[in-house]
Amino acid sequence: MKVFKQRRNFLIFLSMTPLLAYAQNPETGVKPREAKWGQDKCARCAMALKDPLNSAQIVNPETGETFMFDDLGCAVAWLDDKNPAWRSKAVIYVNDATDGAWLKMDEAILANPYPTPMSYGIAAFRNKEKVGADKTVLTVKEAEKLILDTALERKKKKAMKHQ
Repeated sequence: MKVFKQRRNFLIFLSMTPLLAYAQNPETGVKPREAKWGQDKCARCAMALKDPLNSAQIVNPETGETFMFDDLGCAVAWLDDKNPAWRSKAVIYVNDATDGAWLKMDEAILANPYPTPMSYGIAAFRNKEKVGADKTVLTVKEAEKLILDTALERKKKKAMKHQ
């Protein structure tokens, strides 16, 4: 009888393991939401989302709140500007530039230069074969640096224009 109870308890523990793993990783259940093209507004620049091949979204995995962006550059710059408490847990989705499917940014192949709505020039792909031969593949860190450098340069130009 004692062996039966030990096995039963072990089986109960095993059945609980996936639930425990899910509870430890809130990102597991985070999914992108479908964009309302022409209606959703970019959280950074307030332009309507119109390009289903070059948009992005950031999901707060703690609340499920989604922020939509018309360009990956706006998403990265917004995250840097706002610096929310949940930044390190943020899940960024980008559109595959060939079919518009939502991809996690850290799983996508990023490349430039491409025409994008706000001219940050970075497109995302599911497959490296889809990247043009004349394009440069970037790591996530390289893409973020390029975006933030571009955003800073634009801020400087805007400040000089207002002087």
